[in-house]
Amino acid sequence: MNAMAESQQANQLVNKFVVSLTDGQILGYVTDINVEVDHDQFYFIFKIKAIENLAKTGEVQSGMFSSEKRIKIRPTDIVNVGPDVIILGNGKVPSLREIEQLHNIASEYNTLVKELEHKERVITEMKEENSKLLKQIDELTRELKRLQIIKEDFEHLKEQLIKQEGQLEMAREYIKLLEGLRHDIDQIKADVETLLKGYIEDAIKRIVNEELNARGLKKTLL
Repeated sequence: MNAMAESQQANQLVNKFVVSLTDGQILGYVTDINVEVDHDQFYFIFKIKAIENLAKTGEVQSGMFSSEKRIKIRPTDIVNVGPDVIILGNGKVPSLREIEQLHNIASEYNTLVKELEHKERVITEMKEENSKLLKQIDELTRELKRLQIIKEDFEHLKEQLIKQEGQLEMAREYIKLLEGLRHDIDQIKADVETLLKGYIEDAIKRIVNEELNARGLKKTLL
């Protein structure tokens, strides 16, 4: 930090009360400030009037300031600078900017936590949905196996029916053949009966004629 910046920052600290957060005390009233540099580190030398008598009401009364004294502080000891008060933390309390940064980080962290919680809920819902889908897949797989078995049984039954239809068709053809044979047999039977009838009649006529001839009677006409 250059000398001009140091001077400007120092001027902003004049005519303000100095409060120590770590001690819980009002250290005094700044009347003047100097800057001291030691090994590339600069310090503020506050010239302050210490407060000895401060009413419980907090009102400033005459004669409450004692003689002036000097205190040496590091810039990092300053937590915040207001219009009336300089707040010191002696390096144990973070600055207001750091507090704001921490607040922003905490806000971002809380936002991330909420997002993570939301995502966890979504993941839980997705897991539940996935579990339901897996159950449905198992049920569909079992139903598919059952349908496959039914299909195989149907194909087997179809083969049996085709075979039986073939056998039935063969039986029908055989029946037709038998019916044809029966017709032929009936015709042969009729022919045989006709032949037998004619043969018997001829045989009887021959026997009668022979008998008549034997007895000297006239032959019958054949």
